[in-house]
Amino acid sequence: MIKFKLNLFYKELVLFGLTLFLGLFSAVRLLGQNPFLNQKAEFKLQDFIVLAIFVIILLLLRRKKKAIGIIYKIFLLLVVVSGSQIIFNSFVAYPLDILLTLLLVVFFLFCPNVLTHNLAIIFGIAGIGTVVGLGVTPTTALFLLIVLSFYDIVAVYKTRHMVEMAKGMVESGAIFGFVIPSKISNLFSHRDEARSKIGLTAQADGEFMILGSGDIGLPLIMVCSLVPISLSAALVTAAFSLVGLLATHLIFVNQSQRRPMAALPPIATMTIIGYLITLI
Repeated sequence: MIKFKLNLFYKELVLFGLTLFLGLFSAVRLLGQNPFLNQKAEFKLQDFIVLAIFVIILLLLRRKKKAIGIIYKIFLLLVVVSGSQIIFNSFVAYPLDILLTLLLVVFFLFCPNVLTHNLAIIFGIAGIGTVVGLGVTPTTALFLLIVLSFYDIVAVYKTRHMVEMAKGMVESGAIFGFVIPSKISNLFSHRDEARSKIGLTAQADGEFMILGSGDIGLPLIMVCSLVPISLSAALVTAAFSLVGLLATHLIFVNQSQRRPMAALPPIATMTIIGYLITLI
C-alpha cells in the first residue's frame, strides 16, 4: 500500500508553493516595471566551466570544515540579501525595499530559528530564481532542468558527493534549503538544535528533513522564463511543478530504507511535462 504523510507533505507544499508563486508574481511585477528584463542571456560553455570549478573547490575544501563553513555562510547570506532585495523591490520603492531587506536579514541572523530560516530562504530563492528566469529563454531553462536532474542523480546515488556537501552545510549551520520539521511546534526550534536532528543517513529518520534550494529554484527559473511569453503557460507549468513535489514526497516516504534522495528529477519531469502541454 502506498504511504502518504499529509503532516509532512503540507509543510513541503506550503514552502514550495509560497516560493514558486512569490517568484512568479514578482516576475510579473518586475517585467511590468522594466521590459528590458525580457532580454535573454544564453548560458555558454564557460559558464558551466566556472560552475564546475566552484563545485570542485567546495569538494576539495570539504575536509577543512572551518574554511568551508565560512564560505557556505557567506554565500547563503548573499543569496538571502540579494534575493529578498529583488522581491521587495518588485513591490515597494527605494528606500523601503532596502529597509525591508535589512529587517529580514536581522531576523535571519539574530532570531536563528527554523521559521526565520525558512522565511529567508523563501525570499532568497524566489528573488534569485525570478531574475535568472526572466533572463533566460524557456529552452535554456529546459536544458538546465534536464542536465542538472541527471547531475543530481549521479551526485546523490553514484558519487554521493552531494550528500557529503549537504552534511557539510548542515554541520556549518548554513543550510541551502528548507528545514522541514516533523512537528509544527518545531518551527520555533533554534537552528543549531534543528541541524543536530536532521536525518541524513539511512539509519536516522530525524526530526527535521531538508528540501534543497535547487529543487525549488530550478523549476522557478523555468516558470519565470515563461512569464514574458504567456502568464497562463507559466501558471500551468507551476501547477505541474507542485505535482512533481507530490511525486517526490511519495517516492521519499515509500522507500524501503530511509535515505537521502535526488528530489529534483521527479519535480523537473513534471515541470517539463507541464511546459510541453502549454506548447500544444
